[in-house]
Amino acid sequence: MRDTIAHRGPDDAGLWIGSDGRIGLGHRRLSIIDLSPAGRQPMQDAAGSLTIVFNGEIYNYRSLRSRLESGGCEFRTQSDTEVILGAFKTWGAASATRLRGMFAFAVWNDGDRTLTLVRDHTGIKPLFYYWDGETFAFASEIKALLAMTAVDDSLDRSAIWDALTYGYTPGAKTAYQHIRKLAPGHWLRFSDGSLRLSRYWDVPLDPDPSITEDQAVRLVQDRLQDAVAMSLVSDVQVGVLLSGGLDSSAVLAEMSRCSSVRHHSFSIGFDVAGHSETAYAKIVADLFKTVHHERTVGRESLQQMLPRVVSFFDEPFADSSSIPTFRVAQLAREHVKVVLSGDGGDEVFGGYAWYDRWLRQRRASAATPRWIQGALLRPAGALWPSWAPGVGVKRFLTGFGLDALAQYAAQIELFTPRQKRLAFSRDFAAEFEGYDDYWYFREYWRDDVDPRTCIQYLDLKTYLPDDILTKVDRSTMAVALEARPPLLDHELVEAMFRIPASIRFRAGGLKHVFRLALREVLPETILQRPKKGFSSPVSQWVKADRPWIRQRLASGPLPLGGISAARLGRLGWGAKLWTLLVVSEWAERHRARFGH
Repeated sequence: MRDTIAHRGPDDAGLWIGSDGRIGLGHRRLSIIDLSPAGRQPMQDAAGSLTIVFNGEIYNYRSLRSRLESGGCEFRTQSDTEVILGAFKTWGAASATRLRGMFAFAVWNDGDRTLTLVRDHTGIKPLFYYWDGETFAFASEIKALLAMTAVDDSLDRSAIWDALTYGYTPGAKTAYQHIRKLAPGHWLRFSDGSLRLSRYWDVPLDPDPSITEDQAVRLVQDRLQDAVAMSLVSDVQVGVLLSGGLDSSAVLAEMSRCSSVRHHSFSIGFDVAGHSETAYAKIVADLFKTVHHERTVGRESLQQMLPRVVSFFDEPFADSSSIPTFRVAQLAREHVKVVLSGDGGDEVFGGYAWYDRWLRQRRASAATPRWIQGALLRPAGALWPSWAPGVGVKRFLTGFGLDALAQYAAQIELFTPRQKRLAFSRDFAAEFEGYDDYWYFREYWRDDVDPRTCIQYLDLKTYLPDDILTKVDRSTMAVALEARPPLLDHELVEAMFRIPASIRFRAGGLKHVFRLALREVLPETILQRPKKGFSSPVSQWVKADRPWIRQRLASGPLPLGGISAARLGRLGWGAKLWTLLVVSEWAERHRARFGH
């Protein structure tokens, strides 16, 4: 199990087996803090009663260590791992509330025979667990759990159905019936054959109405500087993934303010000229005098990366930006071991264009008589081909008559419920008759808060951990590169959500307060440039690879119905076809399960 994830920690390996042989802990190490052998894991406290394995970094470990020492704790190493042990011994699982950083860890208490798993506030680091009623196990990746000799690897076929909606396996669910994810901001306690889950942190949804715009700007500036400074804690050099967008540029600006070191920056371009942002990245790199590195990704990556993507994620994961993320990670790993990134900025500061589209839809629905919506607008949207130009028009028209949650889902889903039923065979689609395609969104939908806060909260709880952070973790750790997103420091998140939505989204502007906070450190070229997400030109690539795509889908075991060579175009190109390719490739590895 341990060595299936050697890519995550090539520097060292450790193993500990309990005296009765009923528990074992394994660890692969990527040495970042306390590079000496003293930092090896699994690690025990001085008494040998607590044993820990830990993935991640605790940025405030030095201040926590000082506090624990003043209370009588003694330390034998300079590692943050031992600080977690001391904090756990002092405060128990509640110690997680005092940690700032990214982490997934497990502590075995030999005294009360209890295993405790803890995952960081926003889900930066992954943590999977397996329980079949007899065997309990956990790991950073699913592949380690599948390596167990007695594993029940029965599939959850609904993961395929969900993947076509969300692009990933949502929530605690995985593609395997007995494997689950520990949710962000939660801990799990396993003892005497029983599990207990508890949430220790959530995004605050009680803004302070007394905060003014000027106060909001200063608050964000202070928390941003603090978050980036803390994220630089390391015993090795730290670089930055630089897209040229607002978020990664802000991170580099603060890095330069905090440190006089000349940082390395890394950017990816594409063979489709209009899709690259390297020109903007170069502007920022020159401004802050980094040692800048660029690489271009071409269409050949589509075929090369398909099996790798499935191997990285162990289950259907369809975000095609995993391709450039992996390529920029490869580039960065040639020079550094740790990078900062701008991930989380859109969720924390409100930067997605679909927020505005959804609000326009809501206003239009409220102003349009219901009979017009049902008799004219929705039918017109249904007739609009999915592959035709103006797909936004189709989504807008078909959104009429839906409730607020379904209207939001229509803005970001990959396949509509109807398209999924066209894509799969009748027999497979029949398994999901009456299925709630938006069940995951429903879990975190909050009608009791400002509408913009509602969808920000939803994205922070769903899209961020299950798509963005999953993509970054697997793509970077595949090459043993640690990626740290300082914009997801939980104290920065809390500060941002204390600001009223009327200020966060003043004048309808995306990232309004964030842009004001950066006026003195970034040029207008970057501050005012249109939003462009970090994604691959997958639409252009799949159009050029149609014969290969037809062959892959036709020969795969996936129970496809409407995806014949003659009907490929009906579902459009780009993200939809890449999703089908990924799901089909994953199903190929479980071909026997999809036989007829």
